[in-house]
Amino acid sequence: MSIKKFSALLAAIVFLGISVLAQATTMLFLTREELTVRSDIVARVRVGKATVSESEDGRMIVTRTELLVTKLLKGKVDGSVVVQQFGGRFGGKTQKVVGDGQLRPGEDAVVFLRREDKAKTYLTALALSVYHIDDKGMARRNVDDMVFMKNEDGKAKRIAHVEVAEPVESLMTDIVRFAGGK
Repeated sequence: MSIKKFSALLAAIVFLGISVLAQATTMLFLTREELTVRSDIVARVRVGKATVSESEDGRMIVTRTELLVTKLLKGKVDGSVVVQQFGGRFGGKTQKVVGDGQLRPGEDAVVFLRREDKAKTYLTALALSVYHIDDKGMARRNVDDMVFMKNEDGKAKRIAHVEVAEPVESLMTDIVRFAGGK
């Protein structure tokens, strides 16, 4: 193999490696208690209809998803709430926030939300904010494309995190306790 071909191959490998790494989102890991405390609303929901449009300034795509509250665990909500997320498909364009929580219509989930004002509600911490509940009542977050960091002695340190499914009732009991309930 010539030096020129080898260099091109090496450059392609490096580029592909960077592209794969670019598909991960690095964020501060929040414990369940920290996530509960930082959230204005925590609820078990049935995911409703999503609508996609441009942001007010026309620079971003915004997806707004209705969440029908089936059990309120923290905060105040009148039956449903609309969560706003950046990204989606609109007008022939696609935008995606890697590591954001996925909300699928009809899905049963536990979500952690924060309110910017009365008109806008967001996921508190991307994919960390959505526990998907399967038909056996097991809850699990999809955080496979996340890289987590913790603050230790003023320095960011990468940590390993393996998400394990758990009974949704145990999850909700923890949340209510962290929120100051019984």
